[in-house]
Amino acid sequence: MKKVICPGEALIDFVSSDIGKNIKNTGTFVKKAGGAPANVAAAISKLGVEAYFCGTVGNDAFGDFLEETFKRNNINTSLMFKLEGHNTTFAFVSLMENGERDFEFARDADSCLDCDMINTDLDEFDLYHFGSATAFLDGELKNTYYKLKEYALNNNKIISFDANYRESLFSDKKEEFIKSSIDFIKDSNIVKLSEEEVFLISGKDDLYEAVDNIVKLGCENLIVTLGKDGALVATKEYKEVIKTIPMQMKDATGAGDAFIGAVISQILINSNKDIRDIVRYANIVGGMTTTKVGALESIPTSDEVNDFILKINYNIKCNTN
Repeated sequence: MKKVICPGEALIDFVSSDIGKNIKNTGTFVKKAGGAPANVAAAISKLGVEAYFCGTVGNDAFGDFLEETFKRNNINTSLMFKLEGHNTTFAFVSLMENGERDFEFARDADSCLDCDMINTDLDEFDLYHFGSATAFLDGELKNTYYKLKEYALNNNKIISFDANYRESLFSDKKEEFIKSSIDFIKDSNIVKLSEEEVFLISGKDDLYEAVDNIVKLGCENLIVTLGKDGALVATKEYKEVIKTIPMQMKDATGAGDAFIGAVISQILINSNKDIRDIVRYANIVGGMTTTKVGALESIPTSDEVNDFILKINYNIKCNTN
């Protein structure tokens, strides 16, 4: 089976139960397992490829909760390290009525991942996914991130990158975020960005000019998520918007992570599949994730996705007859 390594943060998402209230005004939170790399690893493993989460948490009750949750979702935790003297990182999340989110982070253990901790043969991984929201902040994690990218690049591994910009983390460090993102974009085979990230990184205010700017940096396949409008796929040869199927959104948390996890799994399962068909599949996975509250455990399995596709195809056939 193909293997993917997902370095970065695992954390506790404390999700507001008061829909429509910001974090300041909410009164009740529900504990959920989260962190972009962990969410992506869950999607990959649920969709048929072996995924390793690689990161640091506190040696505390929250770290234990994350480890148990990851194992229950078939994420390999052999590269998950529990640290004494550090607390598991938290993110407080409020949900607006349209499913969008507001974040506040309480960061600690995730910053401590040191490359020397990784006690396995890095050559066993087919794809390296870089999608941490916190890896471009100060800390040893940033150094490890760059070292792993250089290893993957020098050993002809597939590299995927998801910028995962968070205003609450980088509001006063945007230039540093942009520089680091470009460092990874130019070396990546697959890049996933939001519209906001494309504009921020490119410095352009027209979507197609911004996309051209990003593609010229060197990435082979750029995917720009467009929310309810689907995703824009861009290469040096073409640009095409792949429409999605409307779904009733409850919570957008983890949808982008599920999307890129679906892209990664499909690329490794069928390397000859057209990227546009892969994105059609990923649109469905991301959309299904939004129909439940929470991130990691809302991501569908491959059987659930296939059942959904069968129903859609059946309905289309019935409507055309």
